[in-house]
Amino acid sequence: MVLRGLLSCIVVLTLFVSAASAGSFDCVKPPYGKPFAPINEDGAFQKVKEEGGIAYYNYTGPCKIGVYERLTPVIAYGVVDDKLYSRVMQTENDDIDIIRQVTTKLAGTPKTTEEGDWTVMRWNFPEKQIKMKLKYNNKTKATKSALYYEPLRPGQNKANPEDLDD
Repeated sequence: MVLRGLLSCIVVLTLFVSAASAGSFDCVKPPYGKPFAPINEDGAFQKVKEEGGIAYYNYTGPCKIGVYERLTPVIAYGVVDDKLYSRVMQTENDDIDIIRQVTTKLAGTPKTTEEGDWTVMRWNFPEKQIKMKLKYNNKTKATKSALYYEPLRPGQNKANPEDLDD
């Protein structure tokens, strides 16, 4: 009787752990630089294109980042050498004041420049080997941003997310 109860507990615990590990991709803090196959074990990433040595994927899983509370972003994850390299995001009708408030709170004060119609903000996190760039179009209110893992950065080409140019 005790053995049956113990066995039942083990089965329930195993099912709980399996369910908890399924869909365990953390889109708020992606594991940049880690092998992609285990991250996509549940098949929630769908490849949309490959260019310049980077394979781009849409994530169809249940995770959502804070920007979803205000906007409907277009997000793609980049994979280089079968490792998670980047997250590239675009939005429409954004608000520069909200962007500054949120990004400064989450990532610190950016290096900011003006490039024509664009306000460009950059962050460098050397301890994590991650860089981030956000471009805000002051006329259209569109944004383009990229967060990428520097050690996997391909050679200079038009597919690099840090370029963010059309």
